[in-house]
Amino acid sequence: MKRNALYYFYIIALLYVIGAVFDGVAIYNHSKGYTKDKSGYVEILNFEDRLLNVEEWMFTGSGWDSKESTSTEKLKGSEAHYATAVISSYYFIASSAAFILMVLFIYWGGSNVFKAVGLSVITIAIACLIIGIITPMLEIEAFSTNLTIPLKFTLPFIGNVDIPDKVFEGRMYYYYQSKSVIDLIYVLLESKNYVVAVSIFVFSVLIPFIKLTLSVLLLLSRPFRNSGLVKKTVGRIGKWSMADVFVVATFLSYLSFSNMNTGIDTEANTLVGLYFFLAYCILSIASSHIIELAVRKEKEMMLKTDRRKILDK
Repeated sequence: MKRNALYYFYIIALLYVIGAVFDGVAIYNHSKGYTKDKSGYVEILNFEDRLLNVEEWMFTGSGWDSKESTSTEKLKGSEAHYATAVISSYYFIASSAAFILMVLFIYWGGSNVFKAVGLSVITIAIACLIIGIITPMLEIEAFSTNLTIPLKFTLPFIGNVDIPDKVFEGRMYYYYQSKSVIDLIYVLLESKNYVVAVSIFVFSVLIPFIKLTLSVLLLLSRPFRNSGLVKKTVGRIGKWSMADVFVVATFLSYLSFSNMNTGIDTEANTLVGLYFFLAYCILSIASSHIIELAVRKEKEMMLKTDRRKILDK
């Protein structure tokens, strides 16, 4: 087996990409299905249909039983979608690990080992970036559970009027949002926040793709590797990518919303998309180091070749 030839890598990479597409589509579809069913669940239990609904105030029992049954069905559907998205994510992780291990097995000890591994890492990083930006990252919700409204009051000449408190059973939602990076950009454009929308697109989507594309060209093309301008561009463009900052900001939003003390219950849950985006950030950093090793390895090989030519003469 010629370990220096990259055509083995291209065959393995093609098989990996086909598998990654199937896994990615499943992750996206089920993540969107989760958001759709969860939004339906929240819509049934939103405060406008409960707190501002005369029937909820006047009648109890069968009305709530019907809502509870319908909302529970929606919630179970959303949980099933998310569980399937997580399982598909595990398949993606397993196939990515197998991809790297197979490349290492084939090219270990060869002159192209760093190049092949670097291309593998970049391929996985591109897949993680695509899934990360189109799949919901974070959901935030505000609600009350078994909201109790006291109905005791005092009337002139009558005194205290004691009416049983009104209890809205189950949850009552005031707010719910679940967005991906692309969804967030779309919402910002709709609300005419063009500067913020374009900034997020450029620094968290466009620049990462440009960096990964240039990294592939660096590994595959010797003229690119020998170009100081291209190397500087890749190094500088990585500093302009705000993907890691975006992840940190998302985690801060998660922590701050989860610990709000507003008199109502608040929750923030990280979703699949955030972990894929985080994986991209880690793989992007790793690919930069692997490219440096690949360039260094090539220089060492060229120096050895030049020395042999000199000795032969």
